[in-house]
Amino acid sequence: MKTGFKVIFAVIGFFIVMFYVVYPLAEWYESRQPPFGSSSEDQYIVIRGKKPIDAHITAYGTFFGGGETCKSFSWSASDGKKRKGGKADILFEHNFSESNDSYEIRLPFHNFISSGCDMKLHQIEVEAKNDFDQVGFAKLRLYKTNKNNEKPLSFSTFIEAKNCEPYYSEKFNRWTNGFGCYYYINGKKKSQDQEFNAYTVYY
Repeated sequence: MKTGFKVIFAVIGFFIVMFYVVYPLAEWYESRQPPFGSSSEDQYIVIRGKKPIDAHITAYGTFFGGGETCKSFSWSASDGKKRKGGKADILFEHNFSESNDSYEIRLPFHNFISSGCDMKLHQIEVEAKNDFDQVGFAKLRLYKTNKNNEKPLSFSTFIEAKNCEPYYSEKFNRWTNGFGCYYYINGKKKSQDQEFNAYTVYY
C-alpha cells in the first residue's frame, strides 16, 4: 500500500514540476529566441504592405514533406485516410516593419528536414485581426501553382483588400459579425461582392 502511495505522489510531483517549472522555462527560452528572418543567414519570402494601425497581421506557412526516410504520417480530412508524409502549419507573426501602419512578414522558402521528411512550402495564408474581428479578415491564400489552368502571379504583384467592413444582411435581418472586403490585383477590382472567405492566388 505504501509503495502505491509513493508511486502516486511521484506521478503527481512529476506533473507539478512539468507544469510549473519545465513548461514556463521552455516558453521563456522560446520567447528569448530571435524570430525567423532576423539573421542574415535566413533565406525567406517577404510579404509586406499597408494596414490599419489597429490591425495585427499574421501568416501561416503550410509545409508538406515525404521521402524514403520520412517517419511521419498525415491524416486527410477529405477522405479520412492516413498517408505517409509530414505536415506542419507554422505561425509567423513578427512584424519587421518599423511603422504602425505597415507590415512585413518573413517566411522560409527553402526545404527543411523534420522527422526524416523533406518539408516543402505548399501554402501561405495571411490575415488581419483587430478588436472588432478576432476571427480574421482580408485573408489571402497563396498556393504554389501545379496545374495548367492556374496562372501564377509575379512576386511584385500588388494585392489590396479594400472597404473591409460589416454589412447589413436583409436575408438574416442582422449585421454581420466580421468584415467583408473587396479584393484588387494591381489596381483591378476582382470582387463582385464583399468577400468573407480567403481570396486565393498562385505563385
